[in-house]
Amino acid sequence: MRQHSATFANFICRFGDEKVLLDYAEEIVIPAFTRDTYVRSYGQRTHYHFYEVELVDLSGDRELPVLALAGRFIKDTELTRHQIFDAKQGLIKDEQRMRSAPSVFFVLLLNNHRLIYFPETPHAPDLNAFKATAEQFLRRRHKEYVDELYDALKAEGEKVTKKALFETHPAPTLEVIALTGADDITAFVKRYGILKRIDFRIVRPNDDIDAGEILGQVREFSRGLNADRTNLTTANNEGLNIQASIEAVTAATETGNQEVKLTGVDENGNHLAGNNDKFQITAPVENIPPARAGLTRRLFEIYETMTQNGAIRAPAMDRAVEKIRQLVRLL
Repeated sequence: MRQHSATFANFICRFGDEKVLLDYAEEIVIPAFTRDTYVRSYGQRTHYHFYEVELVDLSGDRELPVLALAGRFIKDTELTRHQIFDAKQGLIKDEQRMRSAPSVFFVLLLNNHRLIYFPETPHAPDLNAFKATAEQFLRRRHKEYVDELYDALKAEGEKVTKKALFETHPAPTLEVIALTGADDITAFVKRYGILKRIDFRIVRPNDDIDAGEILGQVREFSRGLNADRTNLTTANNEGLNIQASIEAVTAATETGNQEVKLTGVDENGNHLAGNNDKFQITAPVENIPPARAGLTRRLFEIYETMTQNGAIRAPAMDRAVEKIRQLVRLL
């Protein structure tokens, strides 16, 4: 029987220097996920879209509200075969086409921007496809929002330009970074015979930065230059210290605000490279509820358990409670 597992990521959505996801949740973010008319096409036969995404309340018995966007991410594609094998005739040309729609069920926690990602089928779209699709839809909705503001202000007789509105309401940027586990990092890094290089890609976070993280000073330097990302490389062709590298990668990636890339060779001299995706946190999902409400709740319970036992490090749910309370009226 196929084992189903969930993975987790940090969904870093920014609008210019000052604004983050919740500042435009109602106007841009929620519509970008809930409008089924949005489609991202890759070539002529592959189309990505979100399906039946809803704003849901996961508060339960909590005093403070917990809101999330939950639904499916679908890769609608067409598979083609060109030949088959017959034991008597050998290879036979036989072109056939078949529609296929592998899917992911996801829960995006608006309180702290954490993403729970649950592939439902083999060949489900990965986090990179999710990020590319979400970013395209966010930008599409952002343009529509600016157009709506422009039309409304013009109708009221205001003198306004779209250029000025785009400056006031900057276009969204998005990073989706897999959350990593210390045990998985240790196991992967120890596969290196010689670890030659580590590249750290430091992105601007949502608003959950921990000032004590190992690359905090580099981040502050980057922020002073108004950079939205900064790269830092450490390298030694003779080999970096493995234990120190494990500690550095673990500390750098535990908040989900850095991506790392490791390069070197294994014990047999074969090229070995890895990034966050190679040591991302996974959690088994058993007895999958058939209804979307039950599945949403199950995934959230798994996430909460993993934050409580320290497997996932995440900001508290009450950091943006006032903005979340404003969104409750949309339910």
